[in-house]
Amino acid sequence: MSKPILTLDIMKLEGFVARRERVLGVQEFKHADYVKRIEIILIIFLAVLFQVEVFHASFAYARSVEQAKDLLEVAQMAESGEDLIRFHVIANSDAEEDQALKRAVRDAILEEISPQLAQSQSLEQSRRILTELRPVMEEISRKVIETWSKDYPVKTEYGKFIFPTKSYGSLILPAGEYEAVRVVIGEGKGSNWWCVLFPPLCFVDIGHSTAQPVDGKPGIPYEKPKVRFWIVEKLVQLFKL
Repeated sequence: MSKPILTLDIMKLEGFVARRERVLGVQEFKHADYVKRIEIILIIFLAVLFQVEVFHASFAYARSVEQAKDLLEVAQMAESGEDLIRFHVIANSDAEEDQALKRAVRDAILEEISPQLAQSQSLEQSRRILTELRPVMEEISRKVIETWSKDYPVKTEYGKFIFPTKSYGSLILPAGEYEAVRVVIGEGKGSNWWCVLFPPLCFVDIGHSTAQPVDGKPGIPYEKPKVRFWIVEKLVQLFKL
């Protein structure tokens, strides 16, 4: 009787092994299917990421092209004798907090005036808009200064002022008299931020605008200032050598 029992046990074991193999086979299939799904998801994710990067690169390129066109327009306007309208925000001092306050005032003013100036189709129209907005700009400046718990006075000025040579990226505006809107905070003894309101370069890239003296020579030219590009100037100097 022991042999049939042993045979039965072996048969049960063989059945168990067969079932186990089937189960493992199903699990391996499911695992392989799961891995395949993960691979597909990763491929889709990478494809989407690639598309996003391409879009960002295209957008950045388009933006740089647009900015280059605007810079060229400024140069052409100056060369043809047309006027520019500059925008300057002058800090109370060069203290870090005063410079930060200057930037806060700048941002608040540009946020307010940019939609209206964006509609301007001419220099005269921009002049009218800025004349109307001048009290608004002053009030905005006061509110920002109060928010910063400062008691600095502030004034806005619109007219023609003498400026030293300044750089705007690769663009150089020589020293001379320019039409401008100026916001003077407190004593107005700090470094200033500037951009060009017409054409509207201020709204191309706020963080790119600078007010850096070129060669430290503020001199005043005897004739109308001519806009030039830094790269061109350097090439001319190189060939002169």
